[in-house]
Amino acid sequence: MKTATILIGIISFVTILGCSESKNPIADNQFVLKGELEGIENDSWIYLIFDNQTVDSTKTIDSKFTIKGNLEHPKQYKLLVKNSKNFSNIWLEPGEIKFKAKNGEFKEAIIKGSNSQKESDKLWNPIWEYRNRRDSLSQIVANDKLNDSSKINARLKLKKIRQNWLKIEREFIKKNPKSYVSANTLDFYSTTLPKKTVSELYNNLSENVKKSSYGMSVKRFLELNKNPQIGDKYVDFSMTNEKDELIRLSDFEGKLLLLDFWASWCGPCIKEYPTLRKAYLQFNKDKFEIVSVSEDQSKERWLKAIEENELNWINLWQDDGNKADPYLIYGISGIPDNLLIDKNGIIIARNLRGESLISKIEDNLENKGIR
Repeated sequence: MKTATILIGIISFVTILGCSESKNPIADNQFVLKGELEGIENDSWIYLIFDNQTVDSTKTIDSKFTIKGNLEHPKQYKLLVKNSKNFSNIWLEPGEIKFKAKNGEFKEAIIKGSNSQKESDKLWNPIWEYRNRRDSLSQIVANDKLNDSSKINARLKLKKIRQNWLKIEREFIKKNPKSYVSANTLDFYSTTLPKKTVSELYNNLSENVKKSSYGMSVKRFLELNKNPQIGDKYVDFSMTNEKDELIRLSDFEGKLLLLDFWASWCGPCIKEYPTLRKAYLQFNKDKFEIVSVSEDQSKERWLKAIEENELNWINLWQDDGNKADPYLIYGISGIPDNLLIDKNGIIIARNLRGESLISKIEDNLENKGIR
């Protein structure tokens, strides 16, 4: 009798324990990412990256890995294997998410357990064809061996592809107001689409999505963006320089000013360094100044680029990358970009390159009697 009682007690305890483990082992705001990789060496480092910052990492054990974390709402991350070309964009959200991929085929990974991932796939499936055609046409445009007519035709096709691509994404945002994928996509295109379009799409989002980090970023853009055009007065802002001193754009009123947008990793920006150095050396004594605003998110890389490339003018930085205040104020959607502002604070030219920049500066200084 005593033995039976003990057995019943054990069975009851195991039953209760089993129920408690299977009921809800994952907290409401927690995700558990379980990966299964084929062809990846054991003890390989797996990195989870958000907004260009590593947020977690782990090693593979028997071709598997597990990463846990907390989320306030669904977010898109990048998952990659150290020292390899294996990476994949993945939407994480509370709950268990499974990731399965082969070496060299991470972009075709099978991802289960994420509704946001399903929404992202729904958005991107019709876009892949456009992306492949874009890449092929871009190669034609960049091929110096082809004639101009071939390149002109390729550029026209590229323009049409971009329009159709953007139309798909805009329609997705409009039809999926409760999707965090919509907010993320709108955030990405906020400086590319007309502000009126951004505002209409933002207002259509659900309240929960508006309160997400993506929604708040779009809201910040709408509040800051002025997008001044040639003929308009510049919009003032303040940022810190290399010495962490607060500098305002208005500090340089009365001078001919080049407001330059760049980053240390930007190839076309690097090609413009000689022109900027030439302009600064030639005209700085004649009331000309350059104010460069970096898109770098790494302060160390920014400072290193300034020193190594002798960018000896006014350099400003904010750790928000292309979400820094001036980028949103002026609607900068790509770099390099610049605005030439006269001594009265009026924007007189934009996106000048090479000798065109030198010539425009020289003409303005002479016509205004500054030289």
